[in-house]
Amino acid sequence: MRAETLSELLGSVYDCVLDPAGWARTLPLISTFGESAASSIVVHDRQADGRTRVFEHGAEQSFLRLYFEKLVLAPSPPVQSATFDRPGDVATMTMLAGEREIQNSDFYVKWVKPLGFRDVIGVFVLKSGRRVGWFSLARSDVQARYGEKDLKLLGALSPHICRALLISDAFDLQSVAAARLEATVDSLSTGIFLTEEQGRITYMNGSAERLVAAGGSLSARNGRLAAVDQGARQALSRALAQSGLGRAPQATGRHAIPLPNLAGGGLVASVLPLDWRLGRNPLAALPGGTAVIVQDPATPSTPPLEAFGELYRLTAAELRVLEHVGDGRTPQDTADQLGISLTTVKTHLQKLFAKTNTNRQADLVHLLAQSTPPLRSR
Repeated sequence: MRAETLSELLGSVYDCVLDPAGWARTLPLISTFGESAASSIVVHDRQADGRTRVFEHGAEQSFLRLYFEKLVLAPSPPVQSATFDRPGDVATMTMLAGEREIQNSDFYVKWVKPLGFRDVIGVFVLKSGRRVGWFSLARSDVQARYGEKDLKLLGALSPHICRALLISDAFDLQSVAAARLEATVDSLSTGIFLTEEQGRITYMNGSAERLVAAGGSLSARNGRLAAVDQGARQALSRALAQSGLGRAPQATGRHAIPLPNLAGGGLVASVLPLDWRLGRNPLAALPGGTAVIVQDPATPSTPPLEAFGELYRLTAAELRVLEHVGDGRTPQDTADQLGISLTTVKTHLQKLFAKTNTNRQADLVHLLAQSTPPLRSR
């Protein structure tokens, strides 16, 4: 196994979280990484239908797959040297074959040799209320057996496979909730990014996609969220790293990052840890450990005039005046636009001040802005 390829491989592994079909592209990379002839991931549904989903690279591995299925589903897994019932547990050829000569063992003769393999490693990678899964690497009869170095590097890779499958399983189990939540989150004018390690993006709402496509302040390089400005890039990277560890400023609970652009404006980002595995994340139906909430100060949301009017018992005429002054128009501009006198506009403004407990136009506009949800216009 070549350690220098691990970081590149992990990116491909996590790409499979939302696209399980990506395992068909990732397994050949894992086989190469493990200097192996074959690799596989098998996920078995423990529900009544008992469906099994298989991703394989290399030789067809039916015998080996049947053995691991029997091993994982057994009440007391028959592994000689260690347990094989928790995610992360590893079963080597020696453990599976017992202490006697491996080449003469039942496991090798019945399950491994018919496939043309010489050595195999299995990893229990998923155990949820609904599914169990395992991963295996196998070497052909012309290759050397796995050694300590191979086990060490597999130990660096297998936790990420476990995590990717766990997130994918959780996302699938919550697919209905996720679809409803995504529709709501997608309507926000605020950009919402969810990220995992090193800023790898696991979710973007519609506004976030548009901010990245615009490219003025943010980019998605190699699937990772980054700022365009160099100083902001470093600040965002530090905030993502801290949030990934569950750390944020105690006073606010979030990192505030300015994201300038070349035009002299920019965006404002809030980066905060979600701890969604502990159930405290309001976005729990979507995958991610850190939230990046990005607002464009130059893109105001549409105020809810009808609801605001009902709340303060405004008349239709007062509401029309409020709509215009709320857009920043002067009383004279409002009068011209509505085709009424300036005196009439001022009379409506006085009534608006009285009903909303404000004293001037700036206060009235501020109150309206505070009542505006962050929803983008359709």
